[in-house]
Amino acid sequence: MALFYKFRQNNDNTKPKAYKKWFARAVHTETVGIRELSEQMQCNSTVKRSDILAVLSELAETMTTELQSGRKVHLEGIGTFMLGISSRGCDRPKDFRTDRDVVDVHVVFRPDTYRTRNGVMKHALTDGTRLVEMPHYRKPE
Repeated sequence: MALFYKFRQNNDNTKPKAYKKWFARAVHTETVGIRELSEQMQCNSTVKRSDILAVLSELAETMTTELQSGRKVHLEGIGTFMLGISSRGCDRPKDFRTDRDVVDVHVVFRPDTYRTRNGVMKHALTDGTRLVEMPHYRKPE
């Protein structure tokens, strides 16, 4: 298992320190859906794929209900989900109207973290990731 990366040059001249510098960017080779996840989970446990699919489908519905009720949802080992709001600014709170001034309601995700013995914070989902340069792409000079 590895996360592939390739190089990309920054052409945004509004950030002079980063302008024309090369940065590694993650390459996602495919998207894994709920069916593929359930097949992998079935192989790693004693639970049938159909039961896993049922639980994950219900999880999505239950999370939606909880999030839209103003609650955070914490999945241990994964992270915390919550809803956030983007809105336009108003001169006075009494001038604010949700139908006009709310631009977006979005999901905010905060991955679970833990502290190592030497005090370094790590993300549970990314700890141990092995990075490999993407093979077979035209590498910049």
